[in-house]
Amino acid sequence: MKITKNIYNRRDSCYNFIMDARHQTKKFYMHKIDNVFNVQKIVTIHYQALPKRYKAREEWHDFWEIIYADKGGVTVVSENRQTILKQGDIYFITPNVPHYVESDESEPNIFIISFECRSESMKFFSDKKLSVPKERRWLLQNVMTEAASAFDLPDFDPELNRLTPKCRPPLGGEQLIKNSLESFLIYLLRSENDKIASTAFFISKTELSDALEDEIVRILRESLYGKLTLDDICDKLHYGKVKLCTFFKEKTGAGIYGTYLKFKTDEAKSLIRKGVSFTEIADLLCFDSVSSFSNAFKKYTGMTPKQYRDSIKKV
Repeated sequence: MKITKNIYNRRDSCYNFIMDARHQTKKFYMHKIDNVFNVQKIVTIHYQALPKRYKAREEWHDFWEIIYADKGGVTVVSENRQTILKQGDIYFITPNVPHYVESDESEPNIFIISFECRSESMKFFSDKKLSVPKERRWLLQNVMTEAASAFDLPDFDPELNRLTPKCRPPLGGEQLIKNSLESFLIYLLRSENDKIASTAFFISKTELSDALEDEIVRILRESLYGKLTLDDICDKLHYGKVKLCTFFKEKTGAGIYGTYLKFKTDEAKSLIRKGVSFTEIADLLCFDSVSSFSNAFKKYTGMTPKQYRDSIKKV
């Protein structure tokens, strides 16, 4: 028994030695997280339903401000330069730049976030107007939802200069605001970088191929759930209107805007087959009204939306 016990003791000692050796040789390395954006402080967050012919008082401050047009259109005046924001557009105001907003006969709704962020990547957004992708707008909504839970937000106060915390805010609300805002900035920067890379590739080969036609069609199809103008397409592709329209007409026999409406009509057919109402379709595809949607649909299909819906029910 004593011999057997010694054998087991030697075996255990050997096992422990091996395990100790493994622990001594295996090393772990910490990967430092690369922070593209680091929002240090939130200054104000407010949602404003502006009255007709509203004009704010000019102001400037040493932190960033973003203005998002959630409904209707609004004009941002920055250093005597006017920038018109349509629904879904966002404008970045650089620190220490004088600015104010004004509305016309419409009653736009805007969402304003002002914050401190000293990250180098913020320079990309200096005094820029961008269109926010629909799939990323929920991040702005999340900022507003968490802000309404964490702070006492007034319905309309152009003079708002600080946030007042609620007595018992939900756990982690302020951190979720920071995380959502940083995520939004990352996705927006990534989206713009992808556009730049795509354009650079396109420019190098379109003069000698049919890629220009493909690029125009791609832009039209990607903008079905938004509003796209000829100016927008020219800006993306760095071509003049006359050259772009002439080229597309010669290649396809159709106009660019007519093709855009045709693509929207085809998408509307799919939505009708899914049971979406005409009012919802007109809103989703950004027609000015149900009537304008119906007119476009009839022009490119030969029947009204109702007639099309009735025809597929009979099939």
